[in-house]
Order: sequence, then structure tokens, then C-alpha cells
Amino acid sequence: MGTRKQKELELYEVLILFDPNLIENEVANKIQFYQEFLVNKGSKVMVQNQGRRGLTYAIKKAESASFVQIVFLGNGKLVELFNSTIGRDESVLRNVVTKLSNPYSYNMSS
Repeated sequence: MGTRKQKELELYEVLILFDPNLIENEVANKIQFYQEFLVNKGSKVMVQNQGRRGLTYAIKKAESASFVQIVFLGNGKLVELFNSTIGRDESVLRNVVTKLSNPYSYNMSS
């Protein structure tokens, strides 16, 4: 029965672009919020803050953004809940969630 539950969980990656007006501490607080959100839903999470970068084109009038990559274990229901939560965050310029096909190349920690 335990193996069936593992099959239902898949590896996802989300790239979040935060408003460049957030200071470093505010970005860290946002990262902690989303990491705890996923962990509290039973996920294992890996986070990489890629820092502030220039954008190829403006998004919501911003020329740069703070890029954060989160890799997590979940299912479609968790992704929907995550998208719903992040969609209400006005400091998020854009985010995209993708399903990863090779789960063995990541070292996950909770």
C-alpha cells in the first residue's frame, strides 16, 4: 500500500519571479512562507534563490525580478492549491509550475 502512495506523488518545479522592489529579507520571508506551505501539506521541498536578474521584457512594468526555484513532491491537488495561493500574492510577477520527468536527479529534503 505504501508504494501506491509513492506512485501518486510526482516531482514538480515552480519558478517564481518576485517584484524587484522587495528587499532581500522580504524575499527570504516569501520563500519561507511557500516552503512551509508545501511542507505542511506533506511535501518534500528543495529551494534555490537565484537572486535578482534583468528580464528580457517588462512584466507588470518591472525590468528585473528576484528569481526563486522550488522543486517539490506533490500531486495535482497540491499544485492547484499552490497556484491558488500564489495567485493571490501581489508581489509575484509571474510563476510557472512544471512536472519534472526525472525525479532521481534531485536531492530532496523536508
